[in-house]
Amino acid sequence: MNPIDEKLSAAGEPLRLALQEIGRSSGEAQAAWLVGGSTGLLLQGVPLAAPPRDLDLYTDRDTAYKLHSALLRWSVDEQQESATDIYRSILSHYVISGVSVELVGAFEVRASESEYRVEAAYLQRAYYALPLRLGDGLETGLMPLAHELLFNLLRQRPDRYEAIAEVLRTRKDSRELAALKSLISRNRFGGEALAYAQSVLESMSSGEREEP
Repeated sequence: MNPIDEKLSAAGEPLRLALQEIGRSSGEAQAAWLVGGSTGLLLQGVPLAAPPRDLDLYTDRDTAYKLHSALLRWSVDEQQESATDIYRSILSHYVISGVSVELVGAFEVRASESEYRVEAAYLQRAYYALPLRLGDGLETGLMPLAHELLFNLLRQRPDRYEAIAEVLRTRKDSRELAALKSLISRNRFGGEALAYAQSVLESMSSGEREEP
């Protein structure tokens, strides 16, 4: 059993069942999605101050509506466009096998000198999303830690981005290195967020690669 499978097993049966239900339903709808947030960090070995309270799923605008329709039987609200001072997304929520699930479509963050847009399909197509086996022949992916680093930098969560940066510096994973370079180049970052991300890049680029 690989480390990701071990962590999924240790996370408990409700999470595994919820992911399987989502995997089956999304497969029928041909709608791609990735696991992110605290659950994604947990499964990738990033230390957390507290266990995840919910399961965050990321998808693109063109698949958000398909996926919502596929999960409608578990829905607890209507899918809607959401906008705050720094976030834009298409949000909907579900309870699946006792697990609270948030579906985030077309996610964008605008903060200070930075603009960042999540492209779930691109992350899968470029093989930046780490495969997550759900059992019964089902599979999805995990949002790369490169995304989690940038997202938490923009929302000013040092408790998260410092822990993520430490894992990235230690592992020196070439996939994560390529993902971080790509996400920085495909989006706009500035100020302290860019400086910190570049410092992580430099640390990851030095020395020998270690397996995650």
